[in-house]
Amino acid sequence: MNDEKHILTVPLFDSLLLLVRNSRLIVRNVAVTLIAVLALTFLLPKRYTAVTTLLPPADEDKLGMTSMLSEAAIPGINLGAQTSSADLLFEMLNSRSVNERVLLQKFAVAKDSLQLYRVLGFSSVDRALLKMPKRVHFLLSKKGLISISAEMPTRQLAADVANAYVEALDQVNQEKAVSRARNSRIYIESQLAQTLDKLTQATRQLANFQQQNQAVSLEDQTKSAIERAGELKGQIIAKEVQLGVLRQSMKAANPVVEKLQRELAELQRLYQEVQFGNGSERKDYALPFAQVPELGIHLAGLMREVKIQETVYSLLNQQYYQAKIEEARNTPTVQVLDRAVPPAFRSAPKRKMLLLAFGLLSLLLTILWIWLSAYWQSLLGQPERKAKFDRLTEAWRRESAWLRRRS
Repeated sequence: MNDEKHILTVPLFDSLLLLVRNSRLIVRNVAVTLIAVLALTFLLPKRYTAVTTLLPPADEDKLGMTSMLSEAAIPGINLGAQTSSADLLFEMLNSRSVNERVLLQKFAVAKDSLQLYRVLGFSSVDRALLKMPKRVHFLLSKKGLISISAEMPTRQLAADVANAYVEALDQVNQEKAVSRARNSRIYIESQLAQTLDKLTQATRQLANFQQQNQAVSLEDQTKSAIERAGELKGQIIAKEVQLGVLRQSMKAANPVVEKLQRELAELQRLYQEVQFGNGSERKDYALPFAQVPELGIHLAGLMREVKIQETVYSLLNQQYYQAKIEEARNTPTVQVLDRAVPPAFRSAPKRKMLLLAFGLLSLLLTILWIWLSAYWQSLLGQPERKAKFDRLTEAWRRESAWLRRRS
C-alpha cells in the first residue's frame, strides 16, 4: 500500500528538484511563448477608444412638453418625482433610430468617404446594429452624466463616431420634441377657440342678467367664494386639457399622466368643498354656495362661469404660446461636458495583459508536462503498473472504435 502511494504521488522535495533540473526547458518555453505573443500583438488590428460625456438636462430643459404641462401644480402637495430626463436620453441612445442614423452617416477614411457600417466592414445596417454594442458603450452615472465610448480602428474615427452619437441624439430628440409640440399646439389651439366662444357667451349672459335684475350684487364673502370656485374650476378644466395633450403621446401608466390625474382629483375635492362645504367648521372667509339665496345663486353661477372661462382662457393662452415656442425652437437639447478627441494611446490589443496571461499559461503547461513525463517514466519502471495502464488504454481504444462505428 505504501509503495502504491509512493508511485502515485511525488514528494514535494522531488518535485522541486525535478523543476530545478528542467529549469532551462521552463525558461525556454516561456521565452518562446512571450516572443510569439509579442509578435502576434503587432499583427493584430489596433483599436482606439474615444469618450464623450454629456451633462444631465437642466430642469428648465426637460424633454418635450413635460416641463410646460407640469408648471400648474397644486402648492403644498407632493405628488412624487417624475422620470429623469437623463434616463430618457440614455434609452434613446440605445434606440434603433439613433444607431441607424450614425451607421448611415459618412466618415472620411483615407481618401474616401463611406458610411460607417461599410467602414467597419459590415454587409448591411441590420448586421451592424447587432455588432455595434461591442464597439460602442453607454454609461449612465448616479449623478445623471452620460458617457459614450466608441472603439474604432483609427484615432480620428473613434472621436468622430463618439461625437456623431451626440449629434444623432440631439437631432432625434429635437424631431420628437417638435412633433409633440406641434400636436399639442394644434390641440390647445382648438381648445382655445372653444373657450373663447364660451367666455363670450358667459359674459353676455352675465350682462343680460345684471341688466334685467338691476345689477344685483352679493356680499364680499360670496364674491370670495365665487372667485375661489371659478379659479378652481378653471384649473380643473386646464388640467383636463393637459391630460388630453399628454394622452396623445403617453400611456396611462406614465408618471407624468398619473401626477396630473392626482392633481385633478385634488382640485375637484377642493371645488366640492367650496360649493357645498365639508361638514366641519370653516376657517376661511368664503361661504359655500348652498348658503346663498336663490337669486344670488343664479348671479353667482353666471359670475363663476365667467371667471372659469377667463381662467381657462388665460392658462390655455400661456400654454399655446409656449407650445409655439417649443415648435419653433432650434437650440441644442443635449449639453456636452467633454467632447471626444482622438485618443493618444490604443485600447487594444493590450500587450502587457496578453504577455502576462500567456506567459503564466506557458509556465503552468510546461510544469504539468514535466510532472507527467516524470510520472510516465516511473510508470515504465513498474511492469505491473505498465500492464494495467496498457489494458486501460486498450479498453479505451475498443470503446472508441465501437462509438465510431455506431455513429
